[in-house]
Amino acid sequence: MKRTLVILGCFLAVSLGLLVVVELLARATWALSGAGDTPLASLEGIAVPERNPQEPKALHAVAEWPAERGRAFQEAPSLAEQVRAGSLPPVAERLPDNPLVIVPPEQRGPYGGTWARFATDTNDAGVYEARLSYDGFVRWDPMGRRILPNLATRWEIADGGRSYTFWLRRGVRWSDGQPFSADDLMFWYRDVLQDPELTPIAPVDFRRGGELVKLDKLDDYTVRFRFKAPHGLFLQMMASGLSYPLLDFPAHYLKQFHPNYVPKEKLEAAAKAKGFHFWYQLFGERRDWRNPECPRLWAWLIHDATSLPISFRRNPYYWKVDPDGRQLPYLDRVTFGIFDVETINLKAMNGEVGMQSRHMDFANYPLFMENRKKAGYRVLHWISAGGSVMQLAPNLNLKTDPVLRNIFADRRFRIALSHAIDREAINEVAYFGIGKPRQCAPPPASPYASPEYERAHIRHDAARANELLDEMGLSARDAHGVRLRPDGAPLSLFIETTSMTGNARMLEMVAHDWTQVGVKTEVKVTARQLFYTRKTALLHQVGVWWAADELLPLIDPRWFLPYSAESIHAIGYARWHSSAGKAGIEPQGDLRRCIDLYREIQQTPDEAEHRRLFAEIIELNRKNLWVIGTIGEVPTIVIASDRMRNVPEVAVYGWIFRSPGNTAPECYALQD
Repeated sequence: MKRTLVILGCFLAVSLGLLVVVELLARATWALSGAGDTPLASLEGIAVPERNPQEPKALHAVAEWPAERGRAFQEAPSLAEQVRAGSLPPVAERLPDNPLVIVPPEQRGPYGGTWARFATDTNDAGVYEARLSYDGFVRWDPMGRRILPNLATRWEIADGGRSYTFWLRRGVRWSDGQPFSADDLMFWYRDVLQDPELTPIAPVDFRRGGELVKLDKLDDYTVRFRFKAPHGLFLQMMASGLSYPLLDFPAHYLKQFHPNYVPKEKLEAAAKAKGFHFWYQLFGERRDWRNPECPRLWAWLIHDATSLPISFRRNPYYWKVDPDGRQLPYLDRVTFGIFDVETINLKAMNGEVGMQSRHMDFANYPLFMENRKKAGYRVLHWISAGGSVMQLAPNLNLKTDPVLRNIFADRRFRIALSHAIDREAINEVAYFGIGKPRQCAPPPASPYASPEYERAHIRHDAARANELLDEMGLSARDAHGVRLRPDGAPLSLFIETTSMTGNARMLEMVAHDWTQVGVKTEVKVTARQLFYTRKTALLHQVGVWWAADELLPLIDPRWFLPYSAESIHAIGYARWHSSAGKAGIEPQGDLRRCIDLYREIQQTPDEAEHRRLFAEIIELNRKNLWVIGTIGEVPTIVIASDRMRNVPEVAVYGWIFRSPGNTAPECYALQD
């Protein structure tokens, strides 16, 4: 009984928490920023841009350091000791001419402390590079609505989206004290992007009109990207992770491992001495995040990736400050302990996590809630950027069974399968009733949200499912009640996924529902490598995978059109799209129309036009239901120590936004 009351209390708590989130999104208004109730005057001349009045209040803001404030900066005590000892220049000499100001959402400082995180292995700790060191030209704001300046102070889009000019922050230094400038970007462009051994195939986002982008150095702190054809989404792509990797190539360090600057024979010998076969393997190893010798622009630098816990320490040349001129980050270290997922969850419940969402198992939600006060942590409910937790994708390009492929191609079959699913039951069992039955439409916080698509065909209606299947000519059944295909064989199929998605129980419920309407269904859980091999060969029947941050669907529209190898409902069509018709299977009808509409989106930087064109793509998805959604609006659970400050109560969580990087972890602080 006590256990039941605890769980009911958890349900009530999260329901109230989600209501607060909704109210904040709908009603919060203020004049300044995410700086709490701090009046503008107290920021001493720092102009903080106005915020969208529909955003929560407790979010960080960014601003530029005003020249009239001078160079009266402060630093962490440990660095001050190094300055006094003469091993480090004074802080004013380490910061750029115009450091970026991070206005914390809650408090300024204090300095010191360790952010404890956990990973499943060393490779998993590499999430630091992709998420926590999210320092590219520009960044997404915490709600995924605006692009903020970062290493670029401003930018200009010209020539209909063919030209993108970025003005870089002046005087930024690499972590070894050497200047960062446009020359580092030119090294990446000439010696990495265009080197066939380092980059055998240039990323598609650096190509337009059949040609590679041109990068011009206008001066030491200004660069211009020029495309042959318009690239309407380039700025969004840069914010979503395209720009931070190209800023990981310090020319002064990496030139010593590149044959354009060192004899190739010498490099090959050095590579062999390290156990490699080729020079470019040595180059990659020297640039890798695990190498403490490689200079970075990150807030924390890898100290030791070979012993546990893996440790990162503050960068004395980090180029951001708070409104008082304190050099960021506030925290001294970030560490990653290595454990299995179950142990990581137990450590979180024991209060050993500083702040983390990765590997927090939603199945443990009641236990997280039950232990929070005793263990001294908060359970935050961030807004998931996904449209639906899991997508069921009948393979329209199924290679080995043309009869089943034709059945999948009939929209009535897909709609029937959707109506057969009891989403309310799945929501109760898998998500404690917290989620919401929905298709894979953009979530409510998205400017692309579509209530019509969200609600399309989600009613649990076995009678309607049977009616549609009968209408297709699948009314005949065998002695076990299984429908017969046109070739007389029983209509059976496999739902295929991997163990890493952790959704077997939910999929067994779907399989039961489909079997109940005469489509015999089993769940096949395989290793990820085998799953990928089968889908690459177009052998899977109904593939299952996670959402793709549908809050901003233009960046990765895998579930709305045949876009990439992750569009598991239509990989053959996606190959045709990505190869400009040179490979794959040419789509027809509405699927082809979706591809054409997306290509129009790519041709213009006009956001209003993006929304207009994508609305038609959404409508075609509502009509055809190529992908079947399940449950959505399940909050992302973030565990944060009561001592960890400046972690927002609400933010958008998604891969595209590099969460939690979009919440400025450099201003996180540990309260004594």
